[in-house]
Amino acid sequence: MPNAPGLHFNLSHSGELALLAVAPRPVGVDVELVRSGRDVDRLSRRFFPAPERELVARGGRPAFARLWTRKEACVKAVGGRLAEGLALPVAHAAAQATVHAPDPAHAPGAPVGPVGPWRVADLLLPDEPEPYAGSVALLGDGPFVVSRHTWTRWAPWAGSSVDEASRTGVK
Repeated sequence: MPNAPGLHFNLSHSGELALLAVAPRPVGVDVELVRSGRDVDRLSRRFFPAPERELVARGGRPAFARLWTRKEACVKAVGGRLAEGLALPVAHAAAQATVHAPDPAHAPGAPVGPVGPWRVADLLLPDEPEPYAGSVALLGDGPFVVSRHTWTRWAPWAGSSVDEASRTGVK
């Protein structure tokens, strides 16, 4: 699959945000609204490797959401299911990092799923009015560049530009 010719895309949405990723190789993208009310410590203890559980214990909901979106983006890049990627170690501090599934010989009992490698990057997303976490992953270990384009809601009846709609208060 890493050498599959053509254009690849993936879509994710949460809350008021949607992300679309387009790439020349298999790609996955995920966005999550950082919601209150989730017991992220319990979820991380159940599903995440030990180093990631420690990150969640220190960083709370934002750390959990960041790790979750990385895992989901990797799995989506290969068309897998999230349950297959929960053991995927995605903790890193770099702008981009290559991650691999754990070797079953070294991680007995770890679910066997897609093996990767994946190149993963976090996305800069709005913190206001609500905080979001988002990640993009491409199958393979080659670096990539993220080009960001933003579309906002606009009311076609309010005129021809988004600026005019926002100035008049039409949403």
